[in-house]
Amino acid sequence: MYNKIAHKQYSTVHVSTVDRGRLLLMLFEGCLKFLKHAKAGLENNDKPKFAKYLSKSQAIISELMLTLDFEKGGSIAKDLDRLYDFMLYYLTEANLERNPVKVQKVIEILEMITAAYKEVIEGESKSGVKSVNPNQTSELPAGTTLPVKGINISF
Repeated sequence: MYNKIAHKQYSTVHVSTVDRGRLLLMLFEGCLKFLKHAKAGLENNDKPKFAKYLSKSQAIISELMLTLDFEKGGSIAKDLDRLYDFMLYYLTEANLERNPVKVQKVIEILEMITAAYKEVIEGESKSGVKSVNPNQTSELPAGTTLPVKGINISF
């Protein structure tokens, strides 16, 4: 009993003291974890597990959509909004069709987004400034600000 209380208090303090960039990464990683649990539940015909974790994943993706700052983010925010919308649509289809392949597709998309944000967050924390090669299509152009409210990461 004490361990559960202590863990909950630690988690609350950890989340409330982490910077916003890390908090965003925690959301991505949590969503990925829930999606993998949902897929496993679907593959093992465990409908309650699938429903529980699919619901949690959809809630996180919906929250990510709400955090987009279209004024600062411009086309990047619009692109992320479309990706999040696609993910929610695909997860709804996965639920209706009981299709683990569609859940896996969302996992793959979210892993790419997570990796990009992680690279930016960790790159900035190590050097203070993220260097960008404009000839590489996988990186955002110089001067771009991440389109998340309350997170001002420019590079």
